[in-house]
Amino acid sequence: MLENIMFDEDTIFTYIGYAAALATILTSTLQILKIIETKNVSSLSSYMYIIYCLGLVCWFAYGVYIDSYILLFSNLITFLCSFVILVLILYYDAEDKIERERRDDITTVYNMKYFQQAVPEKIAQALVGKQNFSLIMLKIDNLAKLRSSTNVKTANKALKQIGAIIEKDLRGSDMIARYNEEKFVIFLSNSDEKGAKVVAGRITDNIKKIQFKISSKDKITFLPIMGACSSKTAKALSDLIRGANKAIDEVSPKSKIKIQFCKNK
Repeated sequence: MLENIMFDEDTIFTYIGYAAALATILTSTLQILKIIETKNVSSLSSYMYIIYCLGLVCWFAYGVYIDSYILLFSNLITFLCSFVILVLILYYDAEDKIERERRDDITTVYNMKYFQQAVPEKIAQALVGKQNFSLIMLKIDNLAKLRSSTNVKTANKALKQIGAIIEKDLRGSDMIARYNEEKFVIFLSNSDEKGAKVVAGRITDNIKKIQFKISSKDKITFLPIMGACSSKTAKALSDLIRGANKAIDEVSPKSKIKIQFCKNK
């Protein structure tokens, strides 16, 4: 009798139906977990999931019509999961749009507009907490030479690579933005002049490793020249930028790590 039950045609297809339902639910659940973990929905289409949800509603209605608990259960749960995925897509798409507006088109580091909005808040928090902070203005030596020897596209590629290297060297509380064609500006939270010099040393070592060919025989390497200003000298962002820009012109050509701090007023 057990053998007849196990191999009964209706029973077999019932098992197949439940297996299909569980597989569909598991797939949707795993997709939700992946989205939450990575916060990345660039490969997913909100339009596709809207159509998919409508299809699941139709399947649910069909399950009601034929009185199939498998179709009812699987499509209801899958619809709920897919609706959650759709909400996550719309949410992270909006977040991505905001983040893209904050970024420089060429280097993908922050643009100056957002830097000038965000850094004053960081400075205010640091002053309340009586913490040090520093700002580094970083100029890329030889970038103009690369641009004139090759083309703008190659120079932009170098800028992007340099920006990525600098950003990787920073902490989450720090911030980098593209200042102009040849300069980056870096805000270092909870960092005095000594801490800024350590960061400058790491950045210098990493940027020196970058090489770009300008001919079959010649290569260009880069050397960052940095002017810096700390909370010891200035408290406002405009004063920090002004002091760091002025300090760049005073960098000693003999120094191994080319960074100069602005002087007290």
